[in-house]
Amino acid sequence: MKLSRDKMRVASLILLSGLLIFTYSVLSHHVETDKLVALTFDDGPDPRWTPLVLETLKRYKVRATFFVIGEQAELYPELVQRIHSEGHELGNHTYSHPSRMQKESFEELREEVRRCNEVIERITGVRPKLFRPPMGLMNYFIHTAAQVEGLTVVYWTVSADHHDAPTPQAMANRVMRLIHPYGIILMHDGRTKERWKDVKALPLIIEGLKKRGYHFVTVSELLHTTGAISY
Repeated sequence: MKLSRDKMRVASLILLSGLLIFTYSVLSHHVETDKLVALTFDDGPDPRWTPLVLETLKRYKVRATFFVIGEQAELYPELVQRIHSEGHELGNHTYSHPSRMQKESFEELREEVRRCNEVIERITGVRPKLFRPPMGLMNYFIHTAAQVEGLTVVYWTVSADHHDAPTPQAMANRVMRLIHPYGIILMHDGRTKERWKDVKALPLIIEGLKKRGYHFVTVSELLHTTGAISY
């Protein structure tokens, strides 16, 4: 698949327009009537952090969406199976979490997405429906690779992990300040030793949002409820 620079610019504009329309539809539909939010976790599974996240979610009876890395899933299939068996949703976060995604060819990107899909389906028997690109990197090839593999691209509306939130309490405060109905919260459960902050921030976020009357759903449930997508 080879495109000229002009065609790539047009495709990028079309992609950006689509993402803006998608974001608007998620944020504007019944905003005042339904206080639903989705917790999401990237970069796992990780035996250091994923079990602690799962225990907290179980304690508060909250379901979340985990965007897992295929390589990690192969290393820790029991954690992937546990995520699935405890009622959480699994999404695709590529097979190897490449650091230079935007430099890769369409064929390489599609293989990253395809391999992660296969790993998740092999472990759980369920093929994922959602894709989140590592670090939020996006271009025409990345988006097309996800679409060709039958996935919906999902971003987030507020990140708990941020340079202006260096402590668990600051992370929780940031979410409380920026949250809105139909928000998608980004957290992490893998790849670095710093994820203890996410573990500590999670109960603060859940308790704070519950006090405000929010209810937690998976990303697919959120998108289905808003009418942004149907499965």
